[in-house]
Amino acid sequence: MTFAVPDILTRKFDKRFALFDADGDGVLTKDDFEAAAVRFLAAFGVPAGSAKGRDVLAAYASMWNALIHSADNDSDGQLSRAEFVAYLAGDEFRTNGYAVTAGRIAESILAVCDTDGDGRISYEEFATIPGISALPDDERREAFGRLDTNASGHLELGEIHAAQRDFYNSTDPDAPGNLIFGRL
Repeated sequence: MTFAVPDILTRKFDKRFALFDADGDGVLTKDDFEAAAVRFLAAFGVPAGSAKGRDVLAAYASMWNALIHSADNDSDGQLSRAEFVAYLAGDEFRTNGYAVTAGRIAESILAVCDTDGDGRISYEEFATIPGISALPDDERREAFGRLDTNASGHLELGEIHAAQRDFYNSTDPDAPGNLIFGRL
């Protein structure tokens, strides 16, 4: 069944696709997900073989496995942008796919980003995340401020999950989660 994906969701999913497409070849593969995880770990100096490193690698692998089994409509072992967008916009991802994919990545990333071990992410920790670190400082600060919905000066797991859910689900152009990977 084909359906029209709202423009704002398409723009968000296109942005996420581009961030996952590590080699920029226009398709997603298992190697892209491994490269994204390794790039993230390297930004924080976390060895891939450490407990945190293994958890991040497993979270990215889990998302890849869910995507390839659910979204690879032509069974070619890779995902086109259209397959990726259709899956993220579909009911399967919205009902139970988030928890085992993007939600699991968010939790593993929090453990790595939280370099001082206080259970939350400071602006300085947030600004180190690949993709975020490449944004201009004013855009990083705007994103952080909007994502910090309780104005604590830190991002907590609940705020990160809420932002991710906004990003993947909300058609509200002003939803704070739209900024989780930078301005659209």
